[in-house]
Amino acid sequence: MMAPKHLSLFIRRAALGLGLLCAAGSGLGCGSESEAVTEEAGPAAARIAPVRLWTATAREVVDRAELPADLRPYRRGVLASEVAGVVEALRVDAGDRVATGQVLAEVDTRSLEQRLAEAEAVERHRRARYERAVKLLDRRSITAQQAGDALAEKEVAEAQAASARLALEKSKLGAPWPGTVAVRRVEVGDYVSPGQPLFELLDLRRIKAVASAAAADVPYLHPGLPAEVRLDVFPGEVFAGTVRRLGAELDPATRTLEVEVELDNADGRLVPGMDAELVLPRRVLPAAVLVPLAALVEQETSKAVYVVDGPPGEERAERREVVLGPVLEDQVVIESGLAAGEAVILEGQRLVSSGQRVRPVETEG
Repeated sequence: MMAPKHLSLFIRRAALGLGLLCAAGSGLGCGSESEAVTEEAGPAAARIAPVRLWTATAREVVDRAELPADLRPYRRGVLASEVAGVVEALRVDAGDRVATGQVLAEVDTRSLEQRLAEAEAVERHRRARYERAVKLLDRRSITAQQAGDALAEKEVAEAQAASARLALEKSKLGAPWPGTVAVRRVEVGDYVSPGQPLFELLDLRRIKAVASAAAADVPYLHPGLPAEVRLDVFPGEVFAGTVRRLGAELDPATRTLEVEVELDNADGRLVPGMDAELVLPRRVLPAAVLVPLAALVEQETSKAVYVVDGPPGEERAERREVVLGPVLEDQVVIESGLAAGEAVILEGQRLVSSGQRVRPVETEG
């Protein structure tokens, strides 16, 4: 066995001989292996990192606000009885469609018809007495006072008959506008009082999509603004509407403003209570610079991208802080920090540092 001292001397001489052979270019591949070690294990700035690039483009985009919304009926009316009495007839039920003026229910109608008949009989009698009084006054058979009393009695009778007619008219509850009966709250034979709700009526020929817009969206909103509504129950369909109303003030708790968009519903497909998404155009950006969201590098207080510059074979990465604009699906508008045409690292940006050499393997955009 070789002594430790002699073994150490042998190893040093062998290493020196191998180094000389590599320097002489003996074809052993020592040079390429040395470079590979440098690329893999050296400082970050010395490594050449393979990256995938995206060319930033500029195009016109519409900045949109996408808001969760609820569908509500265009109008909702609670129809109450105007007279006291027993419900004698119900003409409709929940779910029925009704026209303007259509009778929905009758309350104490027979009693009021009898009262009207009595009032009209008194009215006819008092009118006839007044007409006779006028003739007698012309012949000076009665005094002017007596003729005046006959006139007063006639006018009172006319007023009572008119009141009876109005009561009878109100006993027949009619629809104030075309709609659909949502709720019926009474049955035949129930006694009702004035003001007691009998039906709920919905106007579904049009529908309201109601959403809450953030305070930052408010400057872009106004009545008449075109809007789109999308619903999960109708995938791929877009329902066109118009902003009809904006809230008068921001909600103090959420700092949002209510937005109401009106939609046509002549076919009856839209039903109140459906979940929807309201899409509102805010502004047009004529030359927006876009990059994929995947290219962004998250910083503690900012966002950044890495761009690549330099002649072929000498490309280097450069970190750029950017200011983000609206997000459009899987891309984001860069408001500052990047110009159209620059090459952005799409994959591999988290493995490089500013100034590091890179090797593009693919370019998109």
